[in-house]
Amino acid sequence: MIAKLKALMSPANSRNRMLRNNILLSGVIKAVGLLTSLLVVPATLDYLDKEQYGIWMTISSILIWFSFFDVGLGNGMRNYLAQSISAGDFRKGRIYLSTTLAMLTCIAVLLILVSTVCTFSFDLNKVFNTTAVGNLQLTVALLIATVFTLIQFVVKNVGLVYVAMQRYAINDLLIVSGNVVALIIVYIITKTTETNLLYVVLTFTATPVVIFMLAAIPLFKKHPQLRPSLSSIDQAFARQILGKGLGFFFIQITSVLVIFGGANIFIAQALGQEAVTTYNIAYKFFNLLIIAYTIVIAPMWSAYTDASVKGDFVWIESTLKRTLAVWGLTLVAGFAMLALSGLFYRLWVGESVLVPFTVSCCVFVYASLFNLNSGVTALINGVNKIQVQIITSVVITVLYIVAVSFWGMRHGIEGIVICMAASYAIMSLIHLYQCRLIISRRARGIWNK
Repeated sequence: MIAKLKALMSPANSRNRMLRNNILLSGVIKAVGLLTSLLVVPATLDYLDKEQYGIWMTISSILIWFSFFDVGLGNGMRNYLAQSISAGDFRKGRIYLSTTLAMLTCIAVLLILVSTVCTFSFDLNKVFNTTAVGNLQLTVALLIATVFTLIQFVVKNVGLVYVAMQRYAINDLLIVSGNVVALIIVYIITKTTETNLLYVVLTFTATPVVIFMLAAIPLFKKHPQLRPSLSSIDQAFARQILGKGLGFFFIQITSVLVIFGGANIFIAQALGQEAVTTYNIAYKFFNLLIIAYTIVIAPMWSAYTDASVKGDFVWIESTLKRTLAVWGLTLVAGFAMLALSGLFYRLWVGESVLVPFTVSCCVFVYASLFNLNSGVTALINGVNKIQVQIITSVVITVLYIVAVSFWGMRHGIEGIVICMAASYAIMSLIHLYQCRLIISRRARGIWNK
């Protein structure tokens, strides 16, 4: 297993070298991002009072939902763009990029208009249940946040162009750079201005937009053949991107949003909010395994795309084996974390929250099976054969809801988390089988779509 991990890091060929560099750089960049996220909370609280900070957190939670309105267009474009770049067909790549940006711009403009009407239609002081900020200031803050978030909705695809070019770490760098610059600006305004919610909203929503727009300058200067243009928009390509994008959208909504996101709701309904806190303490601890494994497998998506276009199935097979070997190492790390979990919880949250060992065991199993499925689907996504994944995501999600409703909620946190783990176990087995068919070039029918 160690040998396979070393092989993954070995610069035997250009694709492996690029993969290695992406993994190492992404690891460093994500560490900086994690540190930034820890520092930005006290910095913002030092500027805003608790109630205004709560308003900003509420606005932030609303903005998260806008990421789902791209209906998977970004991921659809990413795959087709990566295929075009690998094949050296930059004209087609430019069409895919231009068409996607045009569709996303139309969606963003529509959402801005709808959001503006809705914002002025409600008394936001009642909606946010606050008198700390006047209704006009609250309205302006929400509009600023919405407009810049929807602009980012379009320009963040500059990062996906880098991803399609197998430069995943650059996309991470752009995201983290926005957070770091925002942190610096927040620190400056705490020293130079009075408390103002609008400054905070503008800082955190406008900064990423500026970073991505600046990144577009060197990108399209170096690769003018990919520069978007109105003349490159193609309706036929739009249908193709939308079709594939909707597939990724269904996968994201079902297997991620419902199974993972619904856990807190099911636990709250069955056991109350204190149990939600218990679960989340355990999840945040074992989520470190997911973060670590994601750093390794995230750059592989576009690398698999490049290899499939060039017919290098030997590399695909060897890389999948190494990916599974790394997953085995996360199991070893997970057992060590499990053994130390009680001590970690006491040092972290003291005696205020007691996490039963059985809950930690179940969450560890869930995190491990989630990682296994993620490692396997990176290959499936990369080769653009997601039809089976769409079906498994929808069917298993329905079965998960039934299992949780009739069995899981009767067995506490452990029962609900076991249902989550079982869902990913089933999906992993099906997706592993599809990977074998793809690698051996025996995939037919739905397995090859």
